[in-house]
Amino acid sequence: MSSFFVLQKQYEDLARDEIITISKSYDPKSTIKSNPRLVMVSSKIPWYRISGRATFVRYSGIIAGTFNDVTKIDPQIPVPQSFVCRTINLTSKNIGSSALERQVGGILSRKWGSRVSLSDPQITVYLIITDSEKYLGYSDCNSRPKFSTKLIKHPHELDMKLARCIVNLSGLKEKDTICDPFCGTGTILLEAESMGINSIGIDFDKIMCKITRKNLAANGFDSRVINSGYEEIQNITDKIDAIVTDLPYGISSRSSVSPKKLIQDFVSVIPKRKKLVMVYKKGLEVEEISKAKKYEIYRHKSLTRVIAVR
Repeated sequence: MSSFFVLQKQYEDLARDEIITISKSYDPKSTIKSNPRLVMVSSKIPWYRISGRATFVRYSGIIAGTFNDVTKIDPQIPVPQSFVCRTINLTSKNIGSSALERQVGGILSRKWGSRVSLSDPQITVYLIITDSEKYLGYSDCNSRPKFSTKLIKHPHELDMKLARCIVNLSGLKEKDTICDPFCGTGTILLEAESMGINSIGIDFDKIMCKITRKNLAANGFDSRVINSGYEEIQNITDKIDAIVTDLPYGISSRSSVSPKKLIQDFVSVIPKRKKLVMVYKKGLEVEEISKAKKYEIYRHKSLTRVIAVR
């Protein structure tokens, strides 16, 4: 069975690879078909398991087929008591979405004997229009990520969405363990734990470690937090499956070495066999991660972040 995921316009490449990585982590035999802002996955994993983790998905569900003539639409899905039609126009053309929804809603209502409900439908029927194909999809539940709560924040910390995304790019599943060796206020740890992934945090700042523990406790998590330098990761290598971190820079960094040297020194202690997902400020590229897959996240004219996946 194929699932569909309509992506937000922002960070499309990042969003697409996040879906692919989550899908492959659960089912390595998943097959992927991709269009602009649309990813379709054939997998033994239900769509809502993937959508419940993915950060940048707007709509998701099951592909029920394709159509050309709306008057002949006959989706092979369980007949609902109530439904609503939603058009997803992924083209640059004006296709009259509201009129199309009313037309298809009327056809399905007569065919099924079901009522249209805009406020509380049992299922949502999606009319997904691309430049090359028209897909019919549906969903019978609302699957959205549940983000953690933070009692204490830092003005330069990674936002929750990007934190969740980079955890997903590590390819880990529930019960696996990540390490964030620059854990700060614990954003990455929180998002990992919220998805059932165990986490270990390291930070040389004792105050940050206390803040992280408070933020974790507020969400019912008890991740291990170690007050030490990032070199401590060498002592817990056998306890972790991936390293996911946002390297400090500027006023957030209290390192005695330059930001570029910090990256070089940090990468040098990372076990080669461990997956690494690292966020750093653009312009600090080093040879050690030259072959990593990279994504650029523009923040403002003086700050573009890079996500490197190795």
